[in-house]
Amino acid sequence: MQPKPPYKLYIIDFFSKIPWIIVGAFTAAISLEVILIPNGLIDGGITGISMMLSEILGLSLSSLLLLLNIPFVLLGYIHLGKRFAFSTMLGIIALTLSTGFLEVFPPFLFGSSILLVFIGAILLGLGIGIVLRNGGALDGTDVLAILISRKTSYSVGESIFIINIFIFILAFLMFGLMGAIVSIITYFIATIVVDIVRT
Repeated sequence: MQPKPPYKLYIIDFFSKIPWIIVGAFTAAISLEVILIPNGLIDGGITGISMMLSEILGLSLSSLLLLLNIPFVLLGYIHLGKRFAFSTMLGIIALTLSTGFLEVFPPFLFGSSILLVFIGAILLGLGIGIVLRNGGALDGTDVLAILISRKTSYSVGESIFIINIFIFILAFLMFGLMGAIVSIITYFIATIVVDIVRT
């Protein structure tokens, strides 16, 4: 039996990653819509900005996620290639559709327990990590973090956390000190999970 040509192996590898990108996006959407948003917690990056704008302006989170991430998809296309840009766009669209789908259902998990924070953080980190591991991203800051990690000694997870410091300052202004602190802890846990899953 003759070995498959390289381009066929490339196509098979590429399409085998698409379901995982969708799974990762849906996992992150569950964290956002079921745990973080209903409990006044905020994500980092473009997702966090979208969450705050959604709260302030009353606009759909799913629509904001798509619109605000488009420039970063273009940045990924320029610096990281067409495959990465396509995978990232797929991840963002999957996240947008997933959050739009979950927005329809009333939230059912409430509270400020440490367990809830851990579950939300682990699901978020798991979702982001799965998508990154399979060649895409779910957020514009993930694209920036990948570029930073290639130029510095920081990991992708550490880069994501550093980029998002200012997001949590805004979270402090919007949600108060306790909400900001819990959001930081949640996202810090998520970034650790991102690095574990990605590697």
